[in-house]
Amino acid sequence: MSVVNPRRIHGYADSQLQRTKTDPADAALIARFGTREEPQPWEPPAAAESRLQELTRAKQALQKEKTRPQNRLKEAGDETVRQTYRESLEEIDGKIEELEGEIQEQVEENQNLGGRVSLLRTIPGVGLQTAAIVVSEPRSLGRVESAREAAAYAGVVPSHHESGTSVRGRPRMSKVGNARLRRALYFPAMSALQCNSAVKAFGDRLKERGKKKMVVLGAAMRKLLHICYGVLKSGHAFDPSLDPGT
Repeated sequence: MSVVNPRRIHGYADSQLQRTKTDPADAALIARFGTREEPQPWEPPAAAESRLQELTRAKQALQKEKTRPQNRLKEAGDETVRQTYRESLEEIDGKIEELEGEIQEQVEENQNLGGRVSLLRTIPGVGLQTAAIVVSEPRSLGRVESAREAAAYAGVVPSHHESGTSVRGRPRMSKVGNARLRRALYFPAMSALQCNSAVKAFGDRLKERGKKKMVVLGAAMRKLLHICYGVLKSGHAFDPSLDPGT
């Protein structure tokens, strides 16, 4: 059994010019897709990995939930209303802190997870909470075949829109992929541009070529993910002297 992004099936249907939308037609299309594309078999995650994933996703959901009271606190003029939003934020922060403790315990209690997280934490810019997301998301980096595939899975590859001599706008991050993993790389990449010699040198080269701030940040996210992949694949701690400088 394989688990495939629905966008791939939809794209395949478009390539086959299929317009019929019935259960039998869809089943036949999916069968043809499976025969032709041979997607990788799905491997169910281990129980410890599943729990870690549930914990990290809950934490990310709460972090996203904070945005609403934060914005309303800025807009509110009445002190009673402002206090209500402050209390909401304190409650959410307390839950996030509790989940972070559970995440740390889950990592420390499982040798396999702990080993992979420890490797990732040798990379400047990657902390425990980020490493926990990287190892717990589906098709974590140990299960893909290349750094490029890992970047595509996270949706941190540039998306080009070209047709003949027509170019529509600048290349942008594709954002087709695992949004949770992509979100987890954002702030670590900002940090890595300051404290990680490999990522900083890469970012500096892009700046010298006139690349915009967000383009550099997106490239840094991709670079950091490539490094994460290399560390997990090799089983060795991060060594900046071995960085290929791509």
